[in-house]
Amino acid sequence: SSGINAEYGGEDKPHIYAIANEAFRNIWKSGESQCVLISGESGAGKTESTKMILDFLSAMGAKNNNGEKSLVSSRILSSSPILEAFGNAKTVYNHNSSRFGKFIQLFFADDGNIVGGNISHYLLEKNRTVGQNPSERNYHIFYQLLLGMTEPLKSKLCLDDPKNFSYISAAGSVRDPNCEDDPIYIKQVKRDKSDYKEVLNAFEVMGLSSQAVEDILTILAGILHLGNVRFYMDGGAQISDRDAVEKAAQFLSVNTEQLVESLTHNKREMRGEVFLSPLNEDQALASRDSITMAVYSHLFDWIIQRINSRIKSPKPPFSSIGVLDIFGFENFQINRFEQFNINFANEKLQQYFNKHIFSLEQLEYNQEGIPWSDIDWTDNAGCIDLVERKMGVFSIIDEESRFPKGTDKSMLEKLHNANAKSPFYIKPKITGPDFGIRHYAGD
Repeated sequence: SSGINAEYGGEDKPHIYAIANEAFRNIWKSGESQCVLISGESGAGKTESTKMILDFLSAMGAKNNNGEKSLVSSRILSSSPILEAFGNAKTVYNHNSSRFGKFIQLFFADDGNIVGGNISHYLLEKNRTVGQNPSERNYHIFYQLLLGMTEPLKSKLCLDDPKNFSYISAAGSVRDPNCEDDPIYIKQVKRDKSDYKEVLNAFEVMGLSSQAVEDILTILAGILHLGNVRFYMDGGAQISDRDAVEKAAQFLSVNTEQLVESLTHNKREMRGEVFLSPLNEDQALASRDSITMAVYSHLFDWIIQRINSRIKSPKPPFSSIGVLDIFGFENFQINRFEQFNINFANEKLQQYFNKHIFSLEQLEYNQEGIPWSDIDWTDNAGCIDLVERKMGVFSIIDEESRFPKGTDKSMLEKLHNANAKSPFYIKPKITGPDFGIRHYAGD
């Protein structure tokens, strides 16, 4: 730690350790808790920067503990491979893209030791579990368990070649793991295998029992089998692959017939009576994917709850440092609703920077008579207004989602009519099922 402070503690060398060091020392200088905000486009290095800050602060705490990291520090650091496995995925721009936002708080005692922590998460990209853009991947954990799991457990969960599971292979990112003509893919396979071991080790450090870990893997296996359930029409959607739905029900610990009914029928209750109406094939597929997204989202929530229970501070802390790792702006060929939310979060973050770094800072310089050359900057308030205002994008999407007869087409017509004059709204020149927004980082 002393070497780190000597090299990066000064003001002449911008460095991630210098930022972490400043936050650590400001706890005592200002008497207030600190926060580090990490932002940038996808692939800019936010996830790695977060890990480096956590490692530095852990080392600073160990300095006051005879150089030994506390158990809670080790557990906080061990949360990184778990969160990456379950919350990160390969996109067209980034091989390890965070598909959720996280706020990690480190709690300190008055002697500088880390005594606890807490993780909050935001906007997990649930639809990635059921489909990805071409050449992208589902969440890392699915590939890690299929490639790294022991053969007895793999057999117990009826798992085999990754190519046999549509939720992870449909986007074209899965090949024969033994192929020799693609060194990049071979490197990825080796990484998945080693990362799986790291995740298991992290669970062990976190204090999860072997049964709890197996339960997590069993749920993941159930999701993979659920993705293989197919339908055909015969007076309504019917299950075409009984084996897949039986395996999914077994590993998700639900009744097979109840699962089949949930997949193929819409259930309504009126005046104390229950009515079942059959779904068509497309509706059944949507029902299957909705169940998958809900299960994975709840599993992710549960894992973070268990992590938080293991790193909870036993007593009120002296102060804290928060590290906000927000997901990066991305522009895909197909940008789904969750990606729109991610990009909008970045837009709001950019507005914060504009206000505090440019507007308020320049105003303060002018008020104090400090020589200053005004910096031109682009005000993105119009883009924020387009999304947030009454009859803006969010309002219309919410309104149309509530209408029983609302459709994509009717929603799009309302968006065009209400926002076409905005310089931040892009109406396609050729009629199609899409619209665009001019963000600060691109259209």
